[in-house]
Amino acid sequence: MSKGIAWVTTPFVLNYDDPDELFRPLAEATGLEIRIDGARPQFTEEDMLKELPGVVATIAGAEPYTRRVFESAPDLKIVSRSGVGLNAIDLSAATASGVVVTNAVGQNAVSVAEHTMAILLAAARRVPWMEERFRKGAWRDVQVPMAPLMGKTIGILGFGNIGRRVARRAAAFDMKIVAYDPLENKEAAAEVGAEFLPIEEVARQADFLCCHVPLSPETQDLIDKDLLALMKPGAFVINTSRGGLVNLDAIADALDRGAIRGAALDVFTSEPPDYSHPIFSMENVVLTPHAAGRGEDAIYNTVRHAMNCITEYLAGRMPPDVANPEVFE
Repeated sequence: MSKGIAWVTTPFVLNYDDPDELFRPLAEATGLEIRIDGARPQFTEEDMLKELPGVVATIAGAEPYTRRVFESAPDLKIVSRSGVGLNAIDLSAATASGVVVTNAVGQNAVSVAEHTMAILLAAARRVPWMEERFRKGAWRDVQVPMAPLMGKTIGILGFGNIGRRVARRAAAFDMKIVAYDPLENKEAAAEVGAEFLPIEEVARQADFLCCHVPLSPETQDLIDKDLLALMKPGAFVINTSRGGLVNLDAIADALDRGAIRGAALDVFTSEPPDYSHPIFSMENVVLTPHAAGRGEDAIYNTVRHAMNCITEYLAGRMPPDVANPEVFE
């Protein structure tokens, strides 16, 4: 048994009527005191410095785990992300401080894939636009042509856990699938009849371009004005990965000029986003608040996975999905 605090900052706890009961198994398995702060607004670095003394383990949301934070948290042993993205965590600093970092690889993949198809369909069928006007009494003037899926091409950037699941769902709609991924898993592509192409060719062919790659300095603004310039005027851009992958100004400009037909975005460069941005007043855009991974099963699986990582590590065993394995060297 360990002494200290397990600090829970993931906003996923807001989905439970009794979060104390949810985390009881972690307390019983580790002996840690559970402190739940998931309802608080975004934490700053200064907040982290104040809160981390005495904390042994965290179930983290998107808080900034900087080098300064790690160096000021001598009790911290493990940061277990209740999600996949690690761009808020300085992994080299974590390793230097001997802190293990884990994430929830694959735990929300189905939820994100389903949400990708949901907002893709909503954009193609103009569902929000139509529903808003229909509620106000419109009828004939909202019975407008809508983009079909059957026979159209979906371009998938990133063919990992989520990209492959999106491809399977697209195949069920009889869509042609093209993909870009530096690590071409040809066996997985063959299962759904996908073809790997250079990213520029994927953009040229895609009627629906979906982004499912991790955010890194190399992928920042992956979908920019140059890539958008290659796309068809009738194409749609869908992003349920990370906001920084898509240049929002470039998307807004392309939509405004009619260079692309529509977009569906679940993630933004800064969150909460700047609601004064032109994208928020465009009728051919479907917007959701970083909700793709919040399917009921996904939330439960992600939180349970984070708890399991902590339990395993504090019991002296290798936890799953370690993001910085060099910490054990």
